[in-house]
Amino acid sequence: MTTGKTIAKNASWLLMATTAQKFLAFVAFTAAARIVGAEVTGQYFFAVAITSTFVIFADLGLTPVVIRAMAADVDRGRRYLSAVVRLKTILIPIAIVSALVYAGIRDVSVTVWQTLFIMIVVMSLDSIHLAFYGALRGKQRLSFEAIGMFIGQVLSTVVAISAAFLGWGAPGLAAALCVASAWNVGWSKWQVDRNETSQLAASREDVRMVIRQAVPFALAGIFVKIYSYLDTMVIEAFHGTAAVGTYAVAYKVTYAFQFFPLVFVAALYPAMSNVYAKGDRKTLTDVFAGALRLMAIIVAPLAAGISAIAPRFIPMFYGSAFLGSIPALSILAWVLIPIFFDFPVGSLLNASHRAHIKTMTMGVAMVINAVLNILLVPVFGPVGAAISGVGSFTCLMIVGLFFARHDLPSAGWMAWLFIRTCLVGGIEWIAIRTLGAAMPFVFDVLFGAAIGVVGLLVTRLLTVEDLKSGLGWLKRKVGRSEDPEDEQLHA
Repeated sequence: MTTGKTIAKNASWLLMATTAQKFLAFVAFTAAARIVGAEVTGQYFFAVAITSTFVIFADLGLTPVVIRAMAADVDRGRRYLSAVVRLKTILIPIAIVSALVYAGIRDVSVTVWQTLFIMIVVMSLDSIHLAFYGALRGKQRLSFEAIGMFIGQVLSTVVAISAAFLGWGAPGLAAALCVASAWNVGWSKWQVDRNETSQLAASREDVRMVIRQAVPFALAGIFVKIYSYLDTMVIEAFHGTAAVGTYAVAYKVTYAFQFFPLVFVAALYPAMSNVYAKGDRKTLTDVFAGALRLMAIIVAPLAAGISAIAPRFIPMFYGSAFLGSIPALSILAWVLIPIFFDFPVGSLLNASHRAHIKTMTMGVAMVINAVLNILLVPVFGPVGAAISGVGSFTCLMIVGLFFARHDLPSAGWMAWLFIRTCLVGGIEWIAIRTLGAAMPFVFDVLFGAAIGVVGLLVTRLLTVEDLKSGLGWLKRKVGRSEDPEDEQLHA
């Protein structure tokens, strides 16, 4: 199977499951937030932000090392997995203590403490299944992670909505995550043992090599966590947990759509690692360019659509208690453009053993994000955080592309790709805000999507050949699924 087909197969598995998972997560968060209100939502999101920040100390870049090793040499990957599990017995307690110390410094409320204790369990469990799923990703067997994460989300959705109705507050919402995390640990460990990726005894040299290779990933992870959750920390410090709840809605809606590049990169990174190990430079460039164009096709109409419908979407789904989320969402939605473009860049740099460069770009983005948040959030609150996010991620994308420029078809090719992306997004945004505003909400969304597709075709981000290829692939899949004998031949 070719590299492109392998990526498509793995991505399609994870895409289907993650789409369903994110839809359920959106339903659960929306229902819970509407029931419990901004204050409780803020308490829950603040506790999540604390553990999501300090969870980096429980992993420190170990999982990407396992993925890369497993993709190159299964036996080495299995030894590295064993070394990672051993290291986590030390790192998880460090992460727990760090989270508790921060909460103590902030002198959080009793409810936040209760929520935090549950989230610490979630953080520990997530760190474990992250390593196991990493081993499966390295062998490009993403279907097991897809199934596990989907079932976990079903469990979490049921518990979260039930907890909100029963009045269990922020701790109840955290318990929903705990149930899902526990399931994923059991499922991922079972699949690792079944798929010839179980642990082999690791030597001291293996442990040393894992630590050495994890350093750039660890620094990158620390930078990511800081610029991902610093905004929440600063908002809570200056404006309280209710403001955090307002920002949480804009944050959740925006980053819910980050799942596509996350899914694609889950398949792209091990495939790129494999191609780089073979020394096939042309294929690496082709895969990289194709990934960037695919990101543009998806993100151009997506970012514009979310931003444009924010004034109608927020009151319809979250109620009048979250009207303050509208301006933040209108701005923050545009962060998806640099985020989508940066995912393939990060995969390329990490897969080609240039993780130290990716680490440096994240460090630059972290500093810019911190400065912008400190300057803007005290004055503008959630809107300031949204501006900070767009600015810092745009810088991250630009710096990353500079270091990946030799792997692009050309600098002009990338510039024209970005210009067309912004052009399609801008036209769609204007169309929705002017013409679509008079339409019923559903027709407004469909109208915006249609304008986006037309824009993609006119700018040739999307071509007729792309559509024909997609339809042909779909017909082949449908035809295969309807032929039992053929299905058996492909089993």
